[in-house]
Parts: sequence; structure tokens; C-alpha cells
Amino acid sequence: MGVEEILKKMEEMIGEEPEPQVLFSKLVPEWIARQADERKFVMSLPNIPEKYKHLIMIAVAAALESEMCTEMFVKIAKRSGVSDREIGEAILVARFAKASTIFATATPAFRWLVGER
Repeated sequence: MGVEEILKKMEEMIGEEPEPQVLFSKLVPEWIARQADERKFVMSLPNIPEKYKHLIMIAVAAALESEMCTEMFVKIAKRSGVSDREIGEAILVARFAKASTIFATATPAFRWLVGER
């Protein structure tokens, strides 16, 4: 499958042109097939249902603060039948997980404050 055909399939999946991939395909066109193969591989793994994979992608993109990726993954998930409520809950889970990492990050400082270091 050629680059243009892969980009067209990505556009159909998202519902709009995948701008980062289109631009990058002009720099390293052979990467586009690899990206498509990696997605196919991840989505074909049997132990996590497809819906959960979509929700994981949304949560990770949101936690990493990528507006573009979050929006793209939400659009793909919606086109795959994921509900608004499920997407909202995935965002809340990501928010909780990210907020919780603050304690782990601050643990060395806590040790110092309480005199254990």
C-alpha cells in the first residue's frame, strides 16, 4: 500500500486529514507504512478490547497534554462507537493518575522535610 493510500485510510478513520502525518510523509515517507503497521499490530493484540485501547490512547494523550492527539483519538473512538461518557471517564482517570504522580515526585522532598534524609 502506498503513502497516499495509507494517508487516505487515516483520513477516513479520523474523519479529517491527519495533518502531522501528511506533513511528516513529505520528510520521511517510508515512516507512514510503519505507523500504519504499528497501529494495526497494537489493535490486533487480543487481550485488551478495542474500546479499551481507544480509551487508553485518549487518556495517555490527555495526560501528556497533547491537544491535537487527544482530539484525534476522541474522533477515532467516537467513530468506533465509544460513548461520550466513556471518553469523559477516561479523561478523569488520566487526570487522577497524573495528579497522583505529584506525590511520588515529591517523596524525596517529603523525606527531607520530615527529617528522614
